[in-house]
Amino acid sequence: MKKDNNEKSNGIISGLFWTFGERITAQLVTTIVTIILARILDPYHYGIVSIVTIFITFCNIFVSGGFGSAVVQKKDSTEDDFNTAFSLSLFLSIILYVILFIVSPFIAKFYNMEELTLVTRIMGVRLIVASLNTIQHAYIQKQMKFKKFFYATLFGTILSAIVGIILAYYKFGVWALVAQYLTNTIVDTTVLLLLGGWKPKLKFKANNAKKLFSFGWKVLVTELIYTLEGDIRSLIIGKTFGPRDLAFYDQGKKYPVLLVNNINSSINKVMLPAYSKTQDNKVLLKSMLRKSIKVGIYILAPILIGFGAVSNNFVSLILTDKWMECIPYIQVFCIIYLTRPLETSCHQALLALGESGLVMKIIICVNIIAVITVLIAVFLFHSVLFIAIGSLISTIVSICLFMYMSYKRIDYKPKEQLHDIFLPLFASAIMGICVYLIGRINISIICELIIQVLVGILIYFVFSYFMNIEGYIYIKDKFLNRKKVVLEEDNDNKENNI
Repeated sequence: MKKDNNEKSNGIISGLFWTFGERITAQLVTTIVTIILARILDPYHYGIVSIVTIFITFCNIFVSGGFGSAVVQKKDSTEDDFNTAFSLSLFLSIILYVILFIVSPFIAKFYNMEELTLVTRIMGVRLIVASLNTIQHAYIQKQMKFKKFFYATLFGTILSAIVGIILAYYKFGVWALVAQYLTNTIVDTTVLLLLGGWKPKLKFKANNAKKLFSFGWKVLVTELIYTLEGDIRSLIIGKTFGPRDLAFYDQGKKYPVLLVNNINSSINKVMLPAYSKTQDNKVLLKSMLRKSIKVGIYILAPILIGFGAVSNNFVSLILTDKWMECIPYIQVFCIIYLTRPLETSCHQALLALGESGLVMKIIICVNIIAVITVLIAVFLFHSVLFIAIGSLISTIVSICLFMYMSYKRIDYKPKEQLHDIFLPLFASAIMGICVYLIGRINISIICELIIQVLVGILIYFVFSYFMNIEGYIYIKDKFLNRKKVVLEEDNDNKENNI
């Protein structure tokens, strides 16, 4: 039994490493490309794409929101389950694209921007591609073959980056962003089709659909409400304050989200199938949950706090002064996403237990609070920054509810939860203060930024070593074990050759 648990644990850590590798690669390339495009393009171009993305993201929830999670959560998913999920997703995507195509002129009229019609119709093609991509991801998640995500993401991110930069350089404006957006999804889907091991078939079985729907509809509603809350903010900002203010808000949110989503999506991909396999053993489920939180917080906390501390120099040097208005948003969103691994891991563990209804109720409660804060920010303060601060308030409520329900359902006590996140947060806070104070030195921006980054890394690793932070120990042990395995394999090969 102990051996089986160790094998599961090793598989999870291995999966996390491959998925982190995939997301770090995507993050590195995407960050570089985003910076290059931000320097070339005007905030207005980003505002247009942000508005269109609101509607596409909302529609995409119906395509990918529930069925992918349902086939991953189901213990004994079959080929018929995957094909049924794909058929349903494809059918929905075509209907939604037709609706989006028809209503696009009304969207353009609402925002008084004629170019939104064509941009919406072109970007909306992603919905149809996503119907396949979602089930591909679910299949690979279920098989826990995360290395394939790495290759698909690598090709998709690099090729879309090349396309976007070339078009931006030749003055295609907003179409550079549109082309990058579509190319990434199409290439990623194509690579997974070649490597994934699953070939989609248009087969539909009512019994399979019924079982998937019983779980999937709650996940769908949850994601729908969750996405709608973020979309309402962007819709209101775009209409009330204009596309430029929306661009500053989105750009300030983009970089923290880029960091968080890469780590969070890694946790989601690996942990939901892993949790689902141990849903009948709550002791093991709790152990796995704690390990994923420790690793996630250890990686994410210093990155977000450090990024918030250097945001002034980052924007001025990297994005140029035309983006300086996004700095307060960067700092607020760095705080908002600080404990997201705890929230996400508890969320996934509850889903694995089949508690999709409970998760839906939590998200509804959180989003009611979020909508209230948006209305107060707009009508009372008339401030985009207060909209971001309202998001912080709803995030605190969400974390508290997920922590409480994890205690009730998995016996993951609040004292244990705080213990698992305290040391990385404390070390990151000390590091962030030191980095911020270095930013007060009157030297060139580039030297200041380099010193901030190097000192921040040094301080955090010194704290990790002397405080024996568990996330650091897990990562170090995994690296040493992998290195040992590689050396043993090399020695075996040499002996065989002799």
